[in-house]
Amino acid sequence: MYRKYFEIFKYFLFIFIFIRTYYLFHNETLKTVMLFALITLVMVNDYTRKTKLTINSGYMYNTSLLFTIFGASILTYFIRGFETNVFMTFPLAELLQSKGIRLKILLLIHFLLYLMLLITDIGMSNYLYKLPSLLPALFGYFALCSTMYSEKIFRAEKDEVNKLNEKLQLANIKLQQYALEVEALTVSKERTTMAQELHDSVGHTLIALIMHLEFATKMCDIKPTKVKDVLIKAEYIAKSSINSLRDVVSLLKEEREIEFFNDSIKSIINNFHLLNNIKINFNTDEDLDNLSSIIKNSMCSTIKESITNSIKHGKATEITIKILRKNNNINLILTDNGIGCNKIIKSTGLLGIENRVTSLNGSVNYFSNDNFGFGMYICIPVLTEEI
Repeated sequence: MYRKYFEIFKYFLFIFIFIRTYYLFHNETLKTVMLFALITLVMVNDYTRKTKLTINSGYMYNTSLLFTIFGASILTYFIRGFETNVFMTFPLAELLQSKGIRLKILLLIHFLLYLMLLITDIGMSNYLYKLPSLLPALFGYFALCSTMYSEKIFRAEKDEVNKLNEKLQLANIKLQQYALEVEALTVSKERTTMAQELHDSVGHTLIALIMHLEFATKMCDIKPTKVKDVLIKAEYIAKSSINSLRDVVSLLKEEREIEFFNDSIKSIINNFHLLNNIKINFNTDEDLDNLSSIIKNSMCSTIKESITNSIKHGKATEITIKILRKNNNINLILTDNGIGCNKIIKSTGLLGIENRVTSLNGSVNYFSNDNFGFGMYICIPVLTEEI
């Protein structure tokens, strides 16, 4: 932002230089025209360098900057005033952005021209005796160079820190995603193992039960007394099978039971608090533990997905989660301060949220604009006894 004001100030200086030139030389037409032409060339050259060239443009950029330095020196020589003296220091801001031998050469040229202007200002006769009077100006010159160079170093370090923070943020997001993937793979592996256990335990007992019942059918007419023993054994096998089935089914639940809903949300938030510069606000004045498991699981998954999207895609630094009860509905409102968008493209994550909510007879609405963040309003109906 400050660069924009810097450029505006510079062009105001040009206007004042035009005015001072006319004021000083309006009786000397040729000199006035030539100085006006030089001022115009310097302006056009500066504008072209700022809009068409970059510091990496090499020869063209260096030539343009050198022209500005010489042009500023000539204007300062002929037009002694605050405007030209200030404009003479402006190239330093660009010079100190350069690196290596280019910086040294251009900075040396600028300093020599500045020194020559100071000497001509005090007069060439006996200038050696007058050199001490130049010390304040030289001190100011080097102080300005030092300040600009320090600002350059500070800005470079700040940019580096921002880049490192961004990399760390992306790494943390990937870590969160990796953790979710590992969790999904672990659950999948556990389900496969438990399915095999179901086959091995319940399947075998059911086969044994069938064999006993078939044997009892055959022995019903031949040895009725034997049938009783077989049926007792079959009953024992059936009960054992039911107990095994209960144990396996309890492990095969698709999603774990969420007992304390608010604590689960806070746990999700704490996981994302590993990221730098992320603030997540959670507001609810309701006890939601009596909601059905499917609603609590759906809301937890939605909040996880929304936070991930806000950080990864929206570049948000602050996220707000609100859960309200209104009539026979649970309202979930998620907003962020990210970059937003005018056109919402529904990704796999958003479609997954919609599928979860619509399966509960709920609705999802999005709202967003460029540079005004992203928001989501979810409404899920609940049974009266759950409210």
